[in-house]
Amino acid sequence: MKFTKIALTLFCSIALFCGCAKDSDIVLKINDKNITRQEFYGDFNRIKNLQLKNAPKELQKDDSYAVIALKERFLNDVIVRSLLEQEFEKRKIEASEKEIKDKKAQIIAQIGSEEQFNNILKQNQISEQRLNSDMANEVKIAKLIETLGGKEATNSEVEKYYKQNKIQFTMPERVKASHILFDTNPESLKRKITDADKEAKLSTADIDSKVKEEIARKEKLAEEVRQKALKNPKNFAELAKQYSEDPGSAQKGGDLGFVTRTQVVKEFGDVAFSQKVGTISPIVKSQFGEHIIYVTDKAAAGVQPLSAVKNDLKTYLTEQKKIQTLQKLIDGLKQSAKIEYVDTSLSPDNIKKQLEEALPKQIEFQKKQGAPKSKQKVLDKIKKEKEAEK
Repeated sequence: MKFTKIALTLFCSIALFCGCAKDSDIVLKINDKNITRQEFYGDFNRIKNLQLKNAPKELQKDDSYAVIALKERFLNDVIVRSLLEQEFEKRKIEASEKEIKDKKAQIIAQIGSEEQFNNILKQNQISEQRLNSDMANEVKIAKLIETLGGKEATNSEVEKYYKQNKIQFTMPERVKASHILFDTNPESLKRKITDADKEAKLSTADIDSKVKEEIARKEKLAEEVRQKALKNPKNFAELAKQYSEDPGSAQKGGDLGFVTRTQVVKEFGDVAFSQKVGTISPIVKSQFGEHIIYVTDKAAAGVQPLSAVKNDLKTYLTEQKKIQTLQKLIDGLKQSAKIEYVDTSLSPDNIKKQLEEALPKQIEFQKKQGAPKSKQKVLDKIKKEKEAEK
């Protein structure tokens, strides 16, 4: 079983500038903090456009079930963020510049590279100022949990969970492999050549000719690199960093970690799983291009021993305990908070009414998309989707 670290932050890059504002501009009051219309809808529209940009136009309308459900979640995030910020002030919890810098470095290390990190920021339209604010809040939340007594999972708790959930640790056959990828996919190469032809000077025949030339060049280069790897497999990681066109693994020396057959394309799996540990494969062709595979370890199917998963499991259970501790505080803050929905369309009762009114259209839309025909099955599907997004 592979555990993914759960982020403790409940902040969704929502910029709250709660200060002086005209009463007509205020949409929400959370204790003594005011949220203006511009602040609320500015960030909501940004998130809506990001999350629904590829959705059918029908789902992007303001009165659609998808948009209203998203607004409901966003509203809760705004309230939680404001209450936590007030709690930070009350407890005098702060984040230093060094702590913010260290948190950012930690996240970059988890993602893989600063380039990938910056691409994620760009895709989500997160500015440097907003990023620093979010990193500061990550640090503050960790400190808050410490003051609340958020404790590390004990060894006995880890062992108990392992014994009660052994099915989660049953793994199929796996191989630990690294690869070097050369992109020889004709469509991929065609797009790159077309994009580079800014003035559209190339004819279709010219482009096809260049694609063939590029495929031939890369096939030759792949074999040359393979020969270098065969001479000294210890240099495989450096060769991957220099030549591999797989952005997800190149900077890791081509390392894919342990993979199962279902996690890789058939051509790759057929070779990797029949290959001996410590050997370099022949050139393997797949839909992605030409692969050179280096198998470094194998694991037979079966239940992973506690010793193999103990550290990850302890981290996972510790995160769960911290989340429960934080959630208990948030529930208490919500119960005691004075929340005024100045814009009455944002009140829980009105949001619920809007969802009920939008539901019939959502059911019809999902029926047209081939979803289950009974109303209850559609409702169950919507419920599962909402739970998965939390």
